[in-house]
Amino acid sequence: MTDRDEFVSASELARMGYCERQVAFDASHGQRVTVEQERARDRGLKAHAVFYDESRRIAAASAAKGRCFIATLALGECDDTRALRAFRDLYLRRSACGRWFVGAYYATSPALCCWLETRPRAIRALRWLLRGLARAAGAAVVLKVGRDHG
Repeated sequence: MTDRDEFVSASELARMGYCERQVAFDASHGQRVTVEQERARDRGLKAHAVFYDESRRIAAASAAKGRCFIATLALGECDDTRALRAFRDLYLRRSACGRWFVGAYYATSPALCCWLETRPRAIRALRWLLRGLARAAGAAVVLKVGRDHG
């Protein structure tokens, strides 16, 4: 890694977009940072590190396959399961409440899947419920993707 490959924070990127003259001035004469700016930067970097670690943990858990996912147990690998995953990624993971829900789901689903494996009627009822949720999730995903890329 060269000196030019340094980490650039979101705040620095925003400052570059807001005033390129300030960026050129700082490059020529050095950047002057107040104690309060230093503290705010440190708080921001810590918050970003926590978010990054949490995202990596959730991504690693979602990459795993098997019976720990209730939708996969009830529906198998299909469009409905993919719609639910896309909803998780596009909506739930983007808020603290949604990330809490996903974490709780990952924590409780292995035991629930073990219980469901011996109860075919419960799986059938769950399948009906999940298909309805998947239709709603799929519609929300189509709206989100269309809005972001339209």
